[in-house]
Amino acid sequence: MARKLVTIVVVMFVLMLTVSPINGQAATLGNKVSEVKKEVSPQVTHIQQSYQSGSTRQFVNVLDVNLNNTYTKLEIGMPNPINSLKTTTAMAKQNTTDGHRVVGAVNASYFLGNGMPANLLAENNEIINYGILGDSYDSPTQKPVAFGLSKSGQAIADYYSTQLSFQINGKNYPIDLINSERGTNKTVLYTSEKRTTGTNNWGVEIVVTGASQDTSSLHFGDQFSGIVSHVTAYGAEGNSTVPADGFVISVQNKELAAELGSILAGATVDVSLSIDQKWMDAQFILAAGPMLVRNGKVDISMPTNSGFASTRSPRTAVAIDATGTKVFLVTVDGRLSGHSNGVNLPDLASHLISMGASTALNLDGGGSTAMVVRNPGGYFANLVNTPSEGSERRVSAILQVVNTAPPGQAKSITLSSVNQVMKGSSVNIQVASAYDQYLNPITIDPANMTWTVEGNIGQMNGATFTATQKGEGKIIGQYEGIRTSIPVKVVDLAEKPILLDSFDNASAWTAEVAKAKASLASSKDYARQGAASMQLNYDFTTAGTETKAAYMVAKTPIALSSQPKNIGVWVFGDGGKHWLRGVVIDGTGTKQTIDFTSQGGLDWHGWKYVTADIPNDLPLPLKFDRLYVAQPDAALQKKGQLYFDQLQAVYKDNHEELVYTDVAKGHWAFADVQSLYDEALIKGYSNGTFKPEASITRAEAATIIARALNLTTTKNSSFKDVGKSHYAYSAIAAVEQAGIIKGQEAGKFNPNGQLSRAEMSAILARAYQLTGTSQVSFSDVKATHWAYSNIQALVANDLTSGFPDNTFRPDAQITRAQFASFLNRCLTLK
Repeated sequence: MARKLVTIVVVMFVLMLTVSPINGQAATLGNKVSEVKKEVSPQVTHIQQSYQSGSTRQFVNVLDVNLNNTYTKLEIGMPNPINSLKTTTAMAKQNTTDGHRVVGAVNASYFLGNGMPANLLAENNEIINYGILGDSYDSPTQKPVAFGLSKSGQAIADYYSTQLSFQINGKNYPIDLINSERGTNKTVLYTSEKRTTGTNNWGVEIVVTGASQDTSSLHFGDQFSGIVSHVTAYGAEGNSTVPADGFVISVQNKELAAELGSILAGATVDVSLSIDQKWMDAQFILAAGPMLVRNGKVDISMPTNSGFASTRSPRTAVAIDATGTKVFLVTVDGRLSGHSNGVNLPDLASHLISMGASTALNLDGGGSTAMVVRNPGGYFANLVNTPSEGSERRVSAILQVVNTAPPGQAKSITLSSVNQVMKGSSVNIQVASAYDQYLNPITIDPANMTWTVEGNIGQMNGATFTATQKGEGKIIGQYEGIRTSIPVKVVDLAEKPILLDSFDNASAWTAEVAKAKASLASSKDYARQGAASMQLNYDFTTAGTETKAAYMVAKTPIALSSQPKNIGVWVFGDGGKHWLRGVVIDGTGTKQTIDFTSQGGLDWHGWKYVTADIPNDLPLPLKFDRLYVAQPDAALQKKGQLYFDQLQAVYKDNHEELVYTDVAKGHWAFADVQSLYDEALIKGYSNGTFKPEASITRAEAATIIARALNLTTTKNSSFKDVGKSHYAYSAIAAVEQAGIIKGQEAGKFNPNGQLSRAEMSAILARAYQLTGTSQVSFSDVKATHWAYSNIQALVANDLTSGFPDNTFRPDAQITRAQFASFLNRCLTLK
């Protein structure tokens, strides 16, 4: 929000404008498309709504807070130090402790380029930050408006008025700012918090010592005095040191400076700090703006035709009902096409009124807009909206909803899910989460629960389930009157691998690093199985030559049934020659490292299935903890992307994984495709398919032939339609130089052209130097056909016999499966 506030502190337009409030209620956000409500704390409800009107969409998050609840509090949260800036998520987390759990929060204060809040922040009369007001046409804080809680705990959103002054020699003078930059015609009170005033020489500074109270913290209601130590000369001095036991009053106005320049050392200075009565003794005050609603009507305290007010933008607001006991914290996402277009201030004000707002205040918005909410039983609040910049912006203060309840009785228990269990094996049942009557998390030891089994599939010994009979049933746990269960399937033998994670969703994993940078994301473009794969972006170019590593860590380690032979995973490689490893946790809690490749073995491009053997002597039960890629060789420490899919536990010896999802064992070309894959001569597509019935292009054929014959080139390609950036450029240049594939016309290769059966015959005959004739005479291939001798060579070498109707169909397009079959037969001639 700092960029928006440049106008507040730098630009002043001298405009004779009348800021007229808009009365009455305008149209709200359109048709409500969806709404989901969830109670996240006693009488605190999180509501997610989506609206649509034509092509305009709005995605709204609301925290509905009832301040009448004994255990629900509303507070401001700030970083320490005050100018350090943190995300809403980070501040909510740091402020969460037992008995003080932040269950939801929104960004609140505008802030300046130096990280300081822009406007007033106070707690129990203490002035945390006095701040400034905006002085431009587009400034949202040109009027002093704030939100807070009164001494009795009633919510307030209203205008405020401060009275700061000092008296010397019997005359009163106003103070404009506290510990802020001294601007034109401003008088600033500096305390020892600032150490020095940081001013230029064009002003007068009254340096005061012996203050009658500690001025390191100031409060509304304070009245204190001190003795003038000295007064600086206008135009000669600036940047005064602030006495530890005093303060400095810095005056920029030349006429006032001249009047005060005659003050003598030893004079007494009296300072008075106050605020209007409705705000005195408030639990907290948070100034922002503009005001949006007063007395149940739209009443915006800035020009509504300004760009700030009229533009559809992400917004954050706080609203209060007529009783002052119901508060709504609201965010509207914006600048996100297809998700949410944002909202202007008049429409936002009208929508807040439709929710029941009697008064409402706009808070910092734009890229700062963020709301975090915890789930019932969650330890920390997590982001629930979508920031316009893709990630949370760091901010200077938040409004946070706090649950202060003591430990209560158990209300809900969720057990960790159990995958298939093999007959005769055992698994320990764990409590995934639990919460009490106040929706706060509690810890429950499974050993203290009562366990039963439904379905005659096994038996419980404490919290350990032993599978005795094939079938399906439930494991049921009870604790203090709460009943919970999980379904269980018992199998005789895991003939098929047990899926541990499809990687369709990245939320169950987190990235960790060693001397590197990394991030995780879901990728639908590289989904081999299911809806998506896990994309690991790694950067090993960071400083230093130590071993670099990027980890994909399961937030909850994945339980393994019994003792698998190995763990398998599909990996889309980038040829980086890294080391792919994993970690399992054994029954004693010890982490065991397993290898999916050797060091440098992750050297392929495209999809490949790899496995890591599990030692058979590890104490059970086992859990899978993480996958990671490491690179100890400094020369290979680069950036890249890897994709992971179908993490699974394998229990059967000699398990064979299908190479391509669309070439099953029953396919007529399965053996040929498998053989060429094993020889690393063919590759599929990013989604794990081979597309066997698709036509093969001339570029694809050139790539496979060059790979099969290990061809390289010393010359550039002569074909004008194949640029050096083309994926098959080197392969096409190589087969051209070897005389294996020629152009279709002068200077053109036609890389995307589909290969005919006649062209395939010529390519294979040249590539493998096939010769010979046969007695077979195809009815559609006369002796004058340009590929006659090549086709005869294929027949003579028992590579084809044509079709049953005695045709060869030379002009028909050859499929990828057919090409693979012909090529594999050629390889057997070696």
